[in-house]
Amino acid sequence: MLQAVTTFLNRPIAEDFRFKTQIWQAIQTGIYVFLFIYFFGGPSFGAPNRAGMLALFGAGCAVSTLMANWLVPILFSRIYDEDRWVVWKYILHTLFVLFCISVGNQLLLVLTQNDYPPFIQMYLIVTLIGFFPIISGVFVTERRRLKRNLAQAQALNRQLTQRAEPPLPDLSDSRPTKAEIATEVESKPLVLSSESGKERLTLQPEQLLFVESVGNYVEVHWLNRNEVQKTVLRSTLKEVADALRTYPQFFRCHRAFLVNLKCIHQTEGNARGYQLTISAVSTKIPVSRSYLDAFDTRINEVL
Repeated sequence: MLQAVTTFLNRPIAEDFRFKTQIWQAIQTGIYVFLFIYFFGGPSFGAPNRAGMLALFGAGCAVSTLMANWLVPILFSRIYDEDRWVVWKYILHTLFVLFCISVGNQLLLVLTQNDYPPFIQMYLIVTLIGFFPIISGVFVTERRRLKRNLAQAQALNRQLTQRAEPPLPDLSDSRPTKAEIATEVESKPLVLSSESGKERLTLQPEQLLFVESVGNYVEVHWLNRNEVQKTVLRSTLKEVADALRTYPQFFRCHRAFLVNLKCIHQTEGNARGYQLTISAVSTKIPVSRSYLDAFDTRINEVL
């Protein structure tokens, strides 16, 4: 039993803390609070002012929720690292969100000169009203993302196992086609260098498997006569991506990874995004949520 609980609490979970997502969730929270108190009872405001006061409370809850779910993750980005976000962290974060809402409610009651309960009572009431709807909503959303990503990964795997043969060239027109131009670009050697320019690595595009950012360095994983080699350069992933921007098969799929799409062997879907398996490499390459749509578009173009 304890092992099952521990496994559940440490299970990875996806959450979108971007402003666009959180502003909508904050509005939903405000509407939920307004309707809940309106129909099920709440502070004993005077009848003429009740609707207006409840609307003010709804707006206050929306602002508190937005600050807790958007501003705080920005200020403490290391704590809210998407790759390390698990169930127990989200539960604690939810309790923090409810704490912020309780503080906002208490301040509104004081400022509007209405009676207010002790803060601990306010926090317990807010937690009882909001905890389970918030948690259940997150898990429903996660399940929807998981279903979508699994389906996309399965479709992509079918593409990877049934790669179409390249079409025969049209000899009636001597002008190069877009495919021929792309092939010519992709066949040119690529050069990666350190910030100082003293270290340089020249490869054929098909040799480069993926690049990983590690601190102030990048680790370049490439094939040397079918053996995987690793070269460390003092550079950033952005600089590497800029150097490879003319090669469409290279795609930055994560803040710490850039991958050769033509070397992908298999794709697995999860609630956060995808996990890519590269031929001859045991490392799983993540595709984070923010890169999913661009990844789907690019890999369809490359394949």
